[in-house]
Amino acid sequence: MSNDTEDFYLCAAKTTENTSWNFGTAPSYCDISPFGDPKFVDDYLSQIIFASEQSVNTERVRYMNELNAVIKVAAKYYLSVRKPDASSEEIAAWVYAIKVVANQETFWSHYFRSVVDNKTKMMRGDSGHGHGMMQIDDRWHFTQINEGKGWQIFENMIYAMEIFYAEWQNAANASCVSSTSNWVERTRSAYSAYNGGPSKICRWSANPAWQDDGFLDKFNAAAWQSYITDETLTTSIDVECLMEGVEFCLPNYQAPEQSQDTDEQMWWYNFLTLTTGETCVLAQGEYHCLSQEQDAVCLSAMFNRITVAAAVELSEQQTQRYSKKIYDRHHCLAQLQHSFTVGDIIITNKDINIRQTPAGSDTNVNSIVGEAYQVLDVVVSLSPVQERYYKIKSNTTVGYVFAGDYDTWQDWAYQGDVNNLDENNKVIAMVGDTVYVTYDNGLSLLSSSQDNADTLATIAKGSALKVDEVSVQGASNDVYYHVTYQGQSGVIYVGQLLSESNELDNVSFSEPNDIDTEQPNIPDDNNSPLKSGGSWHWFSLMLLATALSWKWYLKVVNIGRNKGGK
Repeated sequence: MSNDTEDFYLCAAKTTENTSWNFGTAPSYCDISPFGDPKFVDDYLSQIIFASEQSVNTERVRYMNELNAVIKVAAKYYLSVRKPDASSEEIAAWVYAIKVVANQETFWSHYFRSVVDNKTKMMRGDSGHGHGMMQIDDRWHFTQINEGKGWQIFENMIYAMEIFYAEWQNAANASCVSSTSNWVERTRSAYSAYNGGPSKICRWSANPAWQDDGFLDKFNAAAWQSYITDETLTTSIDVECLMEGVEFCLPNYQAPEQSQDTDEQMWWYNFLTLTTGETCVLAQGEYHCLSQEQDAVCLSAMFNRITVAAAVELSEQQTQRYSKKIYDRHHCLAQLQHSFTVGDIIITNKDINIRQTPAGSDTNVNSIVGEAYQVLDVVVSLSPVQERYYKIKSNTTVGYVFAGDYDTWQDWAYQGDVNNLDENNKVIAMVGDTVYVTYDNGLSLLSSSQDNADTLATIAKGSALKVDEVSVQGASNDVYYHVTYQGQSGVIYVGQLLSESNELDNVSFSEPNDIDTEQPNIPDDNNSPLKSGGSWHWFSLMLLATALSWKWYLKVVNIGRNKGGK
């Protein structure tokens, strides 16, 4: 169903100067905010910003070479996840098709730095309804645009490729396609349906629209090639990482020359990726690792070393060369200086924009100067300055606030006290609090928070428990309360904070009013609600499979550096 959005929906500081339809440029651009964070683009995607202050001809060649390298990796990686058994011929045809679609939709334009206000902007087409390189239309994909599918180039490409891939598959059996390996006909069919809807898959053959004719012209001309001077260029952007939903991927940093007599010397400036998937540093003859790449910055703090270079992918032989120690992300992140941890109380010094993800869409709600909030998650940028983001709850809004960096953290938030915390903003219990079991079948009193812990007792629904200690662990921020029940000390699992909190399904701060007077059924061992773990990647195969049902994952009204307050 179409949404009746106005032309140039949420378009601030519209720019039209020195722009035209050509590769890398378009007639109009709008501020990236409020859909996303322009500083994220400046910091992590600067190579694919068209810098209009430069000589246009020179900049177009630079930009096109950089974006060509990015599109190739993105298209190949997408298909490798969607169709791992694709032939080399199909991969080549798919990559070419994506290039033609990007040509047809926007002449490969997406990010643009304006000479008028020196801000990084995003292209907008079709009276401002089309967002980004492959033109996600806010009239037909309104919810997805507001979830951030338009502004971030890789979300934009994935969302567009999801639609195109569905038609690519349908085209294999379309009546107007002579064979599954007739890549020209298959590409044209997929585009007709991409542009006009699934029922138009043979429009190009039966009754071509002007878009079909224009697409064929671009398919045959491959005009972008006239700007590609280095087809072998390797992008320094970690495309695969960003496509997997990690917002702050490891930077491509050229380490300084130093002695390389040992592995540790050779990799001193590098993070390491083992064949088993962990991100590590090598120190004192042992790999020290985390399961999530995005948390790796804390390893530098743990071992007091400058580890800012891109991860080196090790071979199986190199992986097996040293023993491996894996740290819980919360233990590691606690080593960062001037940073808070999950469960801490912070008070914000500014009215800071609350975003759905650290660099994502604005919720249009700000934190309040002097108000206390509980930290529900910590994300630290992998740039050397260690920009940090805290997930908070402000009444009914849950999201991330920017909280400065290694040098400026005190300007944004400081340590608060539980007495300052409004009950509406409280999610995790504090030591000394009383909580009540609300899970219908009761909760297990466990011997520890480790997997396969013994069940000591079953705590009935409605039971009051005093919290002796709180621990948070794992990629999903699993929360455990250490309690004593009927003379036995143990822990209860109360839920997870990521990706969405379910903690209040199991316990609450007030006594439930629907307590069954009968004894609960005695569950099996370790009968707590299922624990959840693992990294939440928006490009996992499961998410890809559901994206066409418009259930993709959610990777500042103020501009640029201004995350709030300033």
